[in-house]
Amino acid sequence: MASKFTIHNGLESNDVNSPINATLGLEVGGLSVLSLSGTAWYVDAASTAGVGASGRTRDNAFTTIAAAVTAADAHDTIIVYPGTYAENVVIADNYITLVGAATGYGRPDLDPTTGVALTVNGQGFVCRRFRFVATAATHAVRQTGNGFDYADCVFDGDGGTTTGVLLKGSATDDSFTASEGVFRDCLFRGANRGLSFDTGDAPTNGVGCTHDVVDYCRFIDNTQDIITLDSGTGVYSVQDTLISGCQFLDKNKAVYIDFTTANGGAASDQTGSIADCFFATDAITTTNIAIVGTGFVVVGCYDTVGVQDGSGLD
Repeated sequence: MASKFTIHNGLESNDVNSPINATLGLEVGGLSVLSLSGTAWYVDAASTAGVGASGRTRDNAFTTIAAAVTAADAHDTIIVYPGTYAENVVIADNYITLVGAATGYGRPDLDPTTGVALTVNGQGFVCRRFRFVATAATHAVRQTGNGFDYADCVFDGDGGTTTGVLLKGSATDDSFTASEGVFRDCLFRGANRGLSFDTGDAPTNGVGCTHDVVDYCRFIDNTQDIITLDSGTGVYSVQDTLISGCQFLDKNKAVYIDFTTANGGAASDQTGSIADCFFATDAITTTNIAIVGTGFVVVGCYDTVGVQDGSGLD
């Protein structure tokens, strides 16, 4: 079945089998992909194209995301149709876009039997409309490259010791720190840790994640929703990060956010803002938002009672 592709200069093509090369935007089934400037590669778990598939059209699609990643170069877009992909995908090139083709509710599930579903070492990675699943004692996504952009994605744990997304610096290059990235309109669900900031693999003089934005995301059924970790050598885990418009939906949970762990530095080295967020608790306290001693501020957040004064939380 053909899907409508819209090139944002007004030109349209209804032929999903037409290869697209353009330094333009692309809309796939109503989902805007702004970074398409190279080649489009197609992945469909139900494809019958066989071993010789080119990946250049829907009818000639790869059956694995890994095959498309191998074929892709910087600035290429990989379009993945709904289905379950039991793979461990590693993005090493810069400026790769990974997008789930919109077919109603359906989205592609990257759900490996073991190991990390998605590891991103490249810079400028963009992802839209995907579901990533964590397997036992690991994480769904490990992000190292800077300038990432996730929107309308789901990060699922297994209810055990998993992490939805781990932001963690490179072991060999302290310019790769999972910084200046965005999570927007995403769901973090069912993990021990929904979103974790860590400098665990950073070099001795490494730093943590800076200038990240978590905007209008939902957190539910995680033991802890957003935390910092202490496994590395960096002075801080997170700085100048904005958490805004998010919903923390577990009723009266013990800990929603904990930024008090700072690796080799003081808690005050952790800095940022938590603004305009909802917490499903009868009282926001220094226990369920543990930022005392940090450089974080709480502004305009509300619980089940109403908007709360954040001045006593930091």
